[in-house]
Amino acid sequence: MAGLFRKYRGVIPLVGDMLFSIVTIPLSFNCLKKWVNSPEDPSAVFAICAMYAAMGAAHLFRAFRLRAQSRSAFVAHLVYGVAFWACAALVAVAGATMDTMAVVALAFWASLLSDRVLSIVRRRRAWNILFNAVMIMLILVLAVTAFMPIAIVMVVMLASLSALASVMVVTFARVKLDVLKEIIRKTYAAEIILGLMLLIVSFSYVLEFADEAFTSFWDALWYCFAVVTTIGFGDLTPTTDIGRLLSVILGLYGIVVVALITSIIVNFYGEMKKEDAERADGKPAPSDERNDGGTTL
Repeated sequence: MAGLFRKYRGVIPLVGDMLFSIVTIPLSFNCLKKWVNSPEDPSAVFAICAMYAAMGAAHLFRAFRLRAQSRSAFVAHLVYGVAFWACAALVAVAGATMDTMAVVALAFWASLLSDRVLSIVRRRRAWNILFNAVMIMLILVLAVTAFMPIAIVMVVMLASLSALASVMVVTFARVKLDVLKEIIRKTYAAEIILGLMLLIVSFSYVLEFADEAFTSFWDALWYCFAVVTTIGFGDLTPTTDIGRLLSVILGLYGIVVVALITSIIVNFYGEMKKEDAERADGKPAPSDERNDGGTTL
């Protein structure tokens, strides 16, 4: 068991962070629904406690995931995790009263604000400073102008959005954009996808005027999207020969684009595994050989 833990000690915090961040999303909306309808309901208290406990667990896993990268991030997320667990315990003991909800709301606002400040301290780049300054202003405005009880509702909504953002960051944190851009360039994916978008828009306008089954441009656009992605919802169908002909063209083009995207994903992960294998063997990775401005895969 200990050997298994040592083998996957780098993966466990990542999986735990993503798992509890995803769990926070349904918990937060469930908390919002229950607390707004009946604040004193025991199920509302349980929902609030579960939401803050999940957020606390996500931050603790995040802390151990980032401990080797940034000491300040490790300490900050460790504090957030303990604070959110304390908020869950407070609500469990004292109930979901206005006072306790004000305390847990302040804890959440403080975590958002301090996290933006730490981001500025860690990465002192112009775009990062500007983005976080805007976020800090927005957080302060929301906290001051909509404190009670609207702020509590907004805390729940922001909790779900924060969890979603965390999952997206964790998911795309290891994407090597240079490899992905090179594959897209070689497969002409940008040109093909742009052509597909223009085809969808133009066909949508044609379907709106040429087929009575489509009463608006947006209905036609929705239908074209369903055809191209090969989903086929079936809520809208063409009734004229022109509409059916356009559907055939879109369907064939969609098959090509789906195959292209699949090949991009396969090649992308193949190149990533190749780079990881070369690093493990002590060879310089292709991305490290681009000092002269060239590109090598």
